[in-house]
Amino acid sequence: MNFKTWLGSLLLSAAALLALNAQAGDYSLEDFNLNTAEDLLDVCTVKASHADHAVATAFCYGFFEGAHHYDDAIENTTAYVDIVCSPDGTTRTEAVAVFVAYLGANPQYGSEKPVDAAFRALSSKWPCSK
Repeated sequence: MNFKTWLGSLLLSAAALLALNAQAGDYSLEDFNLNTAEDLLDVCTVKASHADHAVATAFCYGFFEGAHHYDDAIENTTAYVDIVCSPDGTTRTEAVAVFVAYLGANPQYGSEKPVDAAFRALSSKWPCSK
């Protein structure tokens, strides 16, 4: 493949990718960098019809699963304060739905770090009694 053919293929691929991303509203591949809570929201709300839906959903659930495991890991340290007390059996899907609804109602937290906004949202739904 010569350079012009390669460049043409690259440009067509980029154009196709941009067209796919335009279908998802605010979602873009850059959102996977998770610079802000808004990025996480974009990833977690990719439309089911979008080509990246399965990947984005897995990434979103993986983020929440990782946050849950981190919370469990630090639970027995002396400096730990329980901030989320979800009922037994709470699913990742429920946690993501809480996050999505919370950030939708509180867009001022969209510029926060994703993990901060996630715990803010979850603790507003399932606070721990002191």
